[in-house]
Amino acid sequence: MPSSDAEFADALLDEASRQAARNPSVRRSDWRTGTVTAVDVVPGTVDVDAVRARRLESYVAPRVGDRVIISQSGMGNWIAIGRTASASSALGLPLPPKYKAAHTDRNNITTRTADPDLTMALDADAVYVVEFHLFVGGPASGLMVTSWIVPSGATGLKGAHGASSTAAGVDTLTNAGDNVPGRFGSHGFATAVTYGRRDSNTNLLYAVETGTVITTSAGTCAISWAQSASNATVTRMGLGSWMRATRIA
Repeated sequence: MPSSDAEFADALLDEASRQAARNPSVRRSDWRTGTVTAVDVVPGTVDVDAVRARRLESYVAPRVGDRVIISQSGMGNWIAIGRTASASSALGLPLPPKYKAAHTDRNNITTRTADPDLTMALDADAVYVVEFHLFVGGPASGLMVTSWIVPSGATGLKGAHGASSTAAGVDTLTNAGDNVPGRFGSHGFATAVTYGRRDSNTNLLYAVETGTVITTSAGTCAISWAQSASNATVTRMGLGSWMRATRIA
């Protein structure tokens, strides 16, 4: 074969190899990123441009506009592995919980302010399930009072479950945290919630507050608290109290 013909054949072979390397239909396996253009046209799938891929079970709540990783097997089948990371919180995965490594004590104060430990940043245009698990105590005049701080414009309700404001630790059972009257209301985020006490401000009771926070702007979510009446004896948010927030939409 003349030299020019051989060079031309080599060039064609090189170009064919390059094109095959770019084309998964030739290569028969591939992964790439893309943007979801349709969801559940076939149940359990997402469309990424012209590719229809089966979602992994871990890829929950798919939405048009998701930036995802899709992968093709050597047989030509596509799977959607899940969303790529972004600055936004991942759906269905709790943010790292926050907890108190030591007590926080406050006295002579009735103005509620955010706890220094139990606070998180929430994204804009999102929906979160937020939980606070609180160990609370205070004197008879100076009970624990809580409310929530949420991002500006956020909507939703919170539920409060704990000792009622009349719980006073006047007998052996209630001093042990047993047979304690409770509260079980649903309230606005800013509504003050007052919890009762055991026989000592340092013997703590357990309270749970949880709710769905629907945001329009980014901002802080925190438990805010103070005393029901100004008292030199401290009111305590106890060691081990914790919170978490899980984005669900």
